[in-house]
Amino acid sequence: LALLFLASGFALAADGEKYILAYKFAPGEEFRTRVMQVSTVDTKIKGEVSIARSRSVSTKVLKITEVDSQGNITLENSVADADMWQSVTGKPEVKYNSRTDKTAPLGYQYVADSIGKPLATLTISPSGKLMDRHGDKPQINTGLGEIAVPLPEEPVKEGDTWETPEDIRLKIDEVNIAIKVRQLYRLVVVQTGVATISVETQVLTPVRDPKVLSQLVQRMQKGTIKFDIDAGRLLHKQMDLDESILGFSGPESHMHYLSRTTEEPVANETTGKTAQK
Repeated sequence: LALLFLASGFALAADGEKYILAYKFAPGEEFRTRVMQVSTVDTKIKGEVSIARSRSVSTKVLKITEVDSQGNITLENSVADADMWQSVTGKPEVKYNSRTDKTAPLGYQYVADSIGKPLATLTISPSGKLMDRHGDKPQINTGLGEIAVPLPEEPVKEGDTWETPEDIRLKIDEVNIAIKVRQLYRLVVVQTGVATISVETQVLTPVRDPKVLSQLVQRMQKGTIKFDIDAGRLLHKQMDLDESILGFSGPESHMHYLSRTTEEPVANETTGKTAQK
């Protein structure tokens, strides 16, 4: 019997079944996800060691206002709540929780001002491609910048890849530079209607300067996404980075960057600040 199951599994794999990956939402729906990011940046410059740690937990809200006949989705994105903390060697800890704190400390005021308010109105295609955007409020950096994971526009089978190009802009010694990268996605496997997708940032512009690398590494992605094909929405996303850079600030300098970012759906719930609006 086991051999029969194995044989059927090989047959299915050989068939190369193709899957349509697309977002499916309805007008009036709210899709909420909990985004968590933790990071540690350990640096050593001229013998001096500094450790910067940060942690943020926030609830991202996508309020669907319209879905047209082509499946294009118009939505408002906002952040319902945020709990943020950071610590740097030799400095006092800074933290802010929108659920419990009436005022925000220096550096977190922009977060407090944005909680519960629409940041922008966007239209995305069923594959997650941004088609239109209105709104100029600053985006809260809670770990995952994109509104939706980019999906392939055509049906794909296990092993197929797709990519999205991007220019990452950095400022090094008062000079603005642009680094060309691409996010490479791969459909790893489909099991019980759930697609497992890998993603990795590939740097296309040759970069050898450690100072540039020390900033670039914090903008990279490497991890796994789980997508519910039938429901047409994200189930889980996890990005992990563990990178070391030598010589970014002199020959003896060293930086170790360690981070994990996760995102997954949560049930609708009313926060204290949202309830007051």
